[in-house]
Amino acid sequence: MGQKFCTLCGAVLPEGVKFCESCGAAVEPSAPASYSPANLPAPAVTGYPVPAGTNKGRPLLKIIAGIVIVLVLLAGAAYIFVLPTISGGPFPLALPGLSGATPTPAPTAVVTTMPLVTVATAIAPTPTPDPFPHALQVKDGFPFGSGRIESEANVYRVWMNDTYQWHNDKDNKYYPEKPQAGSKFLFIFLNVYNKGDMRVWPPTPGSVTVHYDGEVYTPDPNHFLPDKSSDRKATAVEVKEVQYFSKLYGSEYVEDYGYSHGTQYAYLYPGKSNAIDGYLIFQVPASLTPDKAYARIEFNGNEAGVWNLG
Repeated sequence: MGQKFCTLCGAVLPEGVKFCESCGAAVEPSAPASYSPANLPAPAVTGYPVPAGTNKGRPLLKIIAGIVIVLVLLAGAAYIFVLPTISGGPFPLALPGLSGATPTPAPTAVVTTMPLVTVATAIAPTPTPDPFPHALQVKDGFPFGSGRIESEANVYRVWMNDTYQWHNDKDNKYYPEKPQAGSKFLFIFLNVYNKGDMRVWPPTPGSVTVHYDGEVYTPDPNHFLPDKSSDRKATAVEVKEVQYFSKLYGSEYVEDYGYSHGTQYAYLYPGKSNAIDGYLIFQVPASLTPDKAYARIEFNGNEAGVWNLG
């Protein structure tokens, strides 16, 4: 017999095969013996003939290759046009390797920091507690002792000034006295008298203190007191600004507390006429106001009286 060809792809068919090894088409049965190949119609050939011996799955590979190419193209389009839009960029990303292509930098997130605002809360200042809420007022009497030694004390006058002048009887001259810087002089007038019938010890100048703004002040040690030298008589010391102030009881003028006509008292005898009456001088801050200041007196270490000087 003559050589056979596939009626679909034109490939040479080996003898006895039922399917074309090139395209897989079924091989038609041989024509009857009465027909010769010359009498058969020429096979229709589409495209170029495929050489013998190629794989019979070639058309399927072409289809798969086409699909892969399409997927690659779609992926490239997505990388160029879709991805930059998703990433927030306004322009497509440049493909790597292209000359002149400059990558567009990703936008920088701007973080705005709000300034810390401190809200000032107005806090009312805590008032300073009154150190002596039950203090007496000027001219109020304070009783101390009892029975035969019953007595009474009274802070009855207050005087303040930046300076004062004291009189020296030895040369009959006045001398100015000035306080330390930032201070002034405070005069406290004190009267103590015995209501009983026995003599008692009066409060000493050291037992009288002034309290102001948390501080305690004692009588000014620089103040010149009456002379008590043994070779001459006691000499009174007058303060020009207050020398004509009268005592609380009677018409006599005041002197330094604890003295009478230049002589210092040793005891407090009964009766108002024997009262000890005089002034004590303190150096205090210039800011002191009488309503914020107090005078405190201790009596024999057992009792104490306090006066507000306002």
